[in-house]
Amino acid sequence: MAASITSRLLTELLPPDLAASVRQHLLDPRAPFQIYTQALASQLQGLLSSLSPYVQPMVDRALAAMVDNQGATGLVVLLVLMTAVVVVMNWIRRLVMWWTRLVMQGVFWAGVVLALAWVWNRGVLESVRDAVVLASKVLGYLAVLKDFWMEEYERYEANGSGSGSGSGSGFGAARGRSSGR
Repeated sequence: MAASITSRLLTELLPPDLAASVRQHLLDPRAPFQIYTQALASQLQGLLSSLSPYVQPMVDRALAAMVDNQGATGLVVLLVLMTAVVVVMNWIRRLVMWWTRLVMQGVFWAGVVLALAWVWNRGVLESVRDAVVLASKVLGYLAVLKDFWMEEYERYEANGSGSGSGSGSGFGAARGRSSGR
């Protein structure tokens, strides 16, 4: 039954020539892959059977100790579980950081290529003139934005110091005295 499911999946997911190649070189019992897999499985089974007399007493003692000390066992299991969670979360963090770094490098190099294409198409002088115009518009917008935020900050400071606690020992009063203006 497993062979028929594998055969069906191969024919549905892969092109016919690739499916035939996989059947011939990987799934055929006379294929080198199957021969090496069976040899490795028999080697591992022999290794496990030869180690069993040495490992079995240690496993029995560990199981007996866990049954006798259930509180300590629960604590050990909790610590192992927490360690596993931290390790997996660290892997996830590293994977996210890798992808983020990759995307940011791609965006940076795309910007460099875009700037070079812009200079190539427009010419050096036209590109510099366009860059100066763009920079002046951005700086003008930032100046208006700064003025707006400063007005809002001054209005907030005026409202914050006017509605203090009355005793002058509150957070607002201390902030008003240390504004540095």
